[in-house]
This record gives sequence, C-alpha cells and structure tokens, in this order.
Amino acid sequence: MRVKQLLLVDAVRWSADYMVNHPLREVSAWFSKTLPGNDACVLNVLNIEDNLDQALEGDLHGVIISGSPRDAWDHEESTINLLLFLQSCLTHRIPVLGVCFGHQILARFLKGEVKHHPEGLQLMNSRIELTTAGRKSPLFKGLKTQFNAISGHADYVEEIPPNCQWLARSKHTKVQAFQFQDLFFGVQFHPEFTGEIIKYLWTPRVEIWREKVPFNLRSRIQDLKDPDQTPLIIQNFVNHYAR
Repeated sequence: MRVKQLLLVDAVRWSADYMVNHPLREVSAWFSKTLPGNDACVLNVLNIEDNLDQALEGDLHGVIISGSPRDAWDHEESTINLLLFLQSCLTHRIPVLGVCFGHQILARFLKGEVKHHPEGLQLMNSRIELTTAGRKSPLFKGLKTQFNAISGHADYVEEIPPNCQWLARSKHTKVQAFQFQDLFFGVQFHPEFTGEIIKYLWTPRVEIWREKVPFNLRSRIQDLKDPDQTPLIIQNFVNHYAR
C-alpha cells in the first residue's frame, strides 16, 4: 500500500500562558486525529521558521498549513519564508491545504487581499454554506450544503483571489473557502478543532480580549461545540488531492 507523506507547517506562536507539556498544545495531534486511518499517510512537521524546502528533498504528497495568531499580511521573516515555500509548492505541483492563517497566506500568495475583519473577532460556531462550486468539490465530499464549523479569526480574505474558485461562505465572512486549480485550498474555519481545543486556546486570552469584543467572551468560549462534519475536509484533501 502506498503511504502518502504529508507536511504540516506549524505556524502557531505560543506565549508563556501555555505550559510546554500540556497535551492540547501539540498542533500535530489536532490534525492527526482527522487524517485517514489504516496507516494511509504519515504526518511530518516543520515549524514555519524552519527551512521548509527541505521537505521537498524526499517524497511529499501534500502540505497542510495550520492556523496561527500571526498576521498573514505582515512582513516577518517567517511569513516571507512561507510565501517562498508556496512558490516551491506551485513549481513542484504539491497540493496545499491552508487553515485560517494558512487560508489567508494562500490568498496573499495568490494576490488576494487579507485585512482586519470589519466586525472584529469572529469566535463562534459558524454556519458554513457551500457555493455551487463547493457542492461539486471533492474537498467537501460527504458534507451537507450547510454545516457547522469552529471559527476563530480577526483577519479575513476580503475577496476571492484572481483565478480562484469560491467554495464556501457564511453570514459574517464571505470567503470561507476557495481553491486555486486542484492545487491550493483555503478554509477560513478550523476543521481540526474540537470544543476542547478552542477552549484551551482562548481561555488564557479572555482578559486581553475582554474589552476588544462586544460580547461576553468567557460565555462565548464555553458555548463553543464540536463541529459535526468538518474533519472530513482534511480526509478529503488527503484522499483526493495529495498525490
């Protein structure tokens, strides 16, 4: 059986509020639980600040870029490093799935606009609706036309990047998913998150963000629930596009 080699680009930047050995701090574990079973794939991990092109030295069938508190529109060295790696992926025709920050960095690479969300922090169980193209896309195979997903972003992709297909929308964020050819795929929401993970990530931020949002942040965090179908998106990416 052919085993697919996947690269997870871990873009998370941790603060001192998160204990190093806490089991929920392992980004690769968030994604590993969503992958196809039966040893069909191996998930390798590099940090966003690593030499990402080293992953191209062996077999590489697909890339996943994680979410992050970083800003996809800035000019940090790590962000530029990731943009250069995306050029390598394009050259070598390596499929990429970008999640939240990863979605935004793909849009930037493809000449789209990433900006602060006009409504501020979008931390909620979002109702995602597939477009006509999204309903036809293998990325969303097995999902309903409307489904729930966990959102946690303060930036967003304002419009579909040039030469891309619009796959999904929601009430508060127009571009919830897009694709470029059968190669680059972005989802603004978090198919890898559970309610437990999002509570872990946001509970230490309550005091920092309390005055920045027009809702009760602690109550919102406690109300977040596990998504019903979204892990299928990562499985579909691996099964249909990682090659």
